[in-house]
Amino acid sequence: MDNHAPSMMKAAMIGGGAAGVASSIPLLGAINCACCALVIAGGFLAGYLQSQEHRRAGVGFLPGSGAKVGVFAAVFFAAAAALVGSLVSMAMPTSPEDIDNSLAQLEESGLDPQMIEAIEGFVEMAAGNSGIVGFIMSFGFWLVVAAIFSTIGGLIAGKVFKHEPASSTPTTVDVERGGHDPGAM
Repeated sequence: MDNHAPSMMKAAMIGGGAAGVASSIPLLGAINCACCALVIAGGFLAGYLQSQEHRRAGVGFLPGSGAKVGVFAAVFFAAAAALVGSLVSMAMPTSPEDIDNSLAQLEESGLDPQMIEAIEGFVEMAAGNSGIVGFIMSFGFWLVVAAIFSTIGGLIAGKVFKHEPASSTPTTVDVERGGHDPGAM
């Protein structure tokens, strides 16, 4: 055990990438409407995987460690969601009627009108941009959203899977209180 924290790359790629791909699949993507549940789940998964790596390395895992891997997973989430989302939108183009129906459903749900206007503006801007511009816009949008919610997921995982570092040295006893000092001769 070298007491060095393991790399976050693997955990972040798996957690963020899996959630990003899932959020881009039309029916599974609807789960994200429930408080960005897939984004939070991606950060949580990354935090869980990282906690296991920390445990194997004998390094402690705290909520801050979970938040760190969660924000790192956000980058992979955004990349996967933008890439798969761009591919899905090219394969299944959305008609203007579908967009209008979706916006009408948002209005009926009681969402704040200013939020609906912002979403409508983003959708109109994104609808006119395909290819690399659409990918960049989607990546930027998901990066902001995922940075918030994936970090929350990682923070939750840090709290749930928290553990102290493995001790490689024997514990000492307070000699003044009558204990035996294992290091004394």
